[in-house]
Amino acid sequence: MLSCVGALLALLLTACSTTGGSSGSSSASLSGGKAISGKTILFEIQSTPSDSFFVPVVNGARAAAAITGLKLEIEYASNDDTTEVNQVRSAIARRVAAIAVTIPDSALNQTVCEARAQGIPVVAFNINGASGEGARCVQAFIGQDFVQSGMLIAQRMIDDGLIKPGDHVFCPVESPTQVYAVERYAGVVQALKAIGASCEELGTGVDYAPARAKMVSYLLGHPNTSAIIALGHTPLDQAPAATEQVHRKIPIGGFDITPDILQAIKSGVITATVDQQPYQQGFYAVMELALYLKYGLAPSSINTSNGALIDKSNVDQVLSLAGTYR
Repeated sequence: MLSCVGALLALLLTACSTTGGSSGSSSASLSGGKAISGKTILFEIQSTPSDSFFVPVVNGARAAAAITGLKLEIEYASNDDTTEVNQVRSAIARRVAAIAVTIPDSALNQTVCEARAQGIPVVAFNINGASGEGARCVQAFIGQDFVQSGMLIAQRMIDDGLIKPGDHVFCPVESPTQVYAVERYAGVVQALKAIGASCEELGTGVDYAPARAKMVSYLLGHPNTSAIIALGHTPLDQAPAATEQVHRKIPIGGFDITPDILQAIKSGVITATVDQQPYQQGFYAVMELALYLKYGLAPSSINTSNGALIDKSNVDQVLSLAGTYR
């Protein structure tokens, strides 16, 4: 894996890349193999164009497209499975060269297998909820190891003495049934169980104001809450305001970054967050498909969040890059 990363970094140093535009670049720097410059990759995002989380993801994808000469066709499904299935099937019908796709659940199982049956390579990024035969049709996943990252943040708060044996922890998350939430929760519970602490989950949705209201209601009804581990960026972003509203100082940790999350880490209100490193998710998803198309190199799964904790020790570096590369 280190040799692959080194090779890709070398390509970055020798290529002209951009984070602007919507279709990549024609300036290819890969030599040998099959000609792939100008071929189109569908870059399918389950969320909305207004979701700031995916800005670095798209920037990373565009940088890889610039290096390889591929064109990106970026689609947003606005969190609707039917829309995403239709967009992917339309791309298959147009015979795109490859597909990079976020897969929130099993609804795309048949569709990704339809792509593979047509000889179109498929790599999942950010989230891979494919199951059964669908999981076998996805050649690699570029994203966070959700269980490992759940254990990471919970153990950090335990080690810091912020969660103690017998404590009741509040675990709010946007969508409790999605794979990222299920697996992050499993990792948190595993770490807490080892010291006899517990964690209760609550669905908040993605909109900030309703999420904050639900968290405030929970905290008022559960005065025994000792800590908060927010399993997604919406509840983590809103946790400081929720605790302030109930007039309690409660240790907070969680996942992902927003400008407010980073400022709260800098001020000490949030202890730490686990970064998915979304730029890598877009970059490596496109790059691995390019290497497959050009050289026949099989895509490999990459954990983009191995130990990627942000706390007071490194938050300043992340602040300067937030919204573009982080």
